[in-house]
Amino acid sequence: MGEWPDLGMRRSAAAHVFVTAAQLDADASCGLDPEVEHHLDRVLRLRDGELVTVTDGAGRWRATRLVRMVGALHLEPESAVVVTERAATLTIASAMPKGDRLDVLVQKTTELGVDAVVLLHCERSVVRWKPERAERQRSRLQRIADEACRQSRRVWRVTIEGPVESSAVLADAAVAEPGGRPVEPGDAVLAIGPEGGWTSTELAAAGERIDLGDNVLRTETAAIAAVALATTARRRASP
Repeated sequence: MGEWPDLGMRRSAAAHVFVTAAQLDADASCGLDPEVEHHLDRVLRLRDGELVTVTDGAGRWRATRLVRMVGALHLEPESAVVVTERAATLTIASAMPKGDRLDVLVQKTTELGVDAVVLLHCERSVVRWKPERAERQRSRLQRIADEACRQSRRVWRVTIEGPVESSAVLADAAVAEPGGRPVEPGDAVLAIGPEGGWTSTELAAAGERIDLGDNVLRTETAAIAAVALATTARRRASP
């Protein structure tokens, strides 16, 4: 089995899904977990022979062909396992906007290239989760992030963390605040405050300030803009 070009092959595949490390490494046809099989068969309605790329979410992936065996879907290896090295990671630490706007924040920042989303309880946060709610909501957001990874053909799974108090991350973060500097390639943690803004105490604790433009942005819009600016800055700085 030959080795395919990296992103071009994933883009051209009919689907891109997460599998276990054992399924990825199998050099013979392998079965699928029920959820993945349902997605390929019932949601996407793929046919035998279609190209599907698979990843373990830890930087490894390969191309496979879909085959139906005894009424169940299997994947036949089409390429060797490819290891994609992870570049410097990017984290967005953000206050939680109301309603489904948090879903949009997670989905779009994942598609753009963030590696971790850390949810914040800020001093002016309106949305705060009690501990018994947090685990259920994180699981739901992880499913949204996983779907966005599949859609955008990513091979590293995005992690959803928190909520944590803003004071836990601000010292190591570049916080979005008017009058700050432009986003730079070396920015590793970008922090987005609630729509009421950061307090003076939070700003005093922050490491750096970054500017996202002249307009007043909603929390999810600011997070999306920050990740877009950061990934663009990194691409431009790459040799």
